[in-house]
Amino acid sequence: MHSLPKPVDDPVMRKLVALVQEQLPNSAHQARVYLLEQLHALEREALECGADPGTLLSIRATQEVVRRSDPLMGA
Repeated sequence: MHSLPKPVDDPVMRKLVALVQEQLPNSAHQARVYLLEQLHALEREALECGADPGTLLSIRATQEVVRRSDPLMGA
């Protein structure tokens, strides 16, 4: 019987961690827009590959933090 991978073993979770550590554009708003675009793409990938539900929750929580941190996005 196979067990679910631990989050650190999940390739999508590794991509999420790499994304939030990435060098972002100088403009805070542009950085947030870029980060949200990348997070949405990562969410689609996670759904397509059947990623762990905890990984999807982490991606969505990160999206929410980014949205709420930007006054131009209606935070």
